[in-house]
Amino acid sequence: MPSLASVFADRVNAKIARLFRKLADPCEFAPNNGAASYTRLVSLDDNGSEIAASSNEYMPELIMRAEFLLSEGDISSGDVFTIDATECRLTQRVSTDSVCVTYVYLQM
Repeated sequence: MPSLASVFADRVNAKIARLFRKLADPCEFAPNNGAASYTRLVSLDDNGSEIAASSNEYMPELIMRAEFLLSEGDISSGDVFTIDATECRLTQRVSTDSVCVTYVYLQM
């Protein structure tokens, strides 16, 4: 019999995934391994107030992040997605949880 904690965690994850599907936008996703492109959901983090600046930078830069559902397939650095006729390339993984993975991306 599954523990109450794991059942609760599964229910929370399912609810978060449903909320992500409602709020995310479709994009054309092209893996860098040469596989055929397909449509998947992406949530772009419009973090205009969050600026990345370290002590050795003269000009702070805006960090653009894209979040994808893990259940829709693998993602890696170098993958490309197109949304609103803008092509973007994933560069660095920021975080992963039980539902989503977040990457920094650059507009090309």
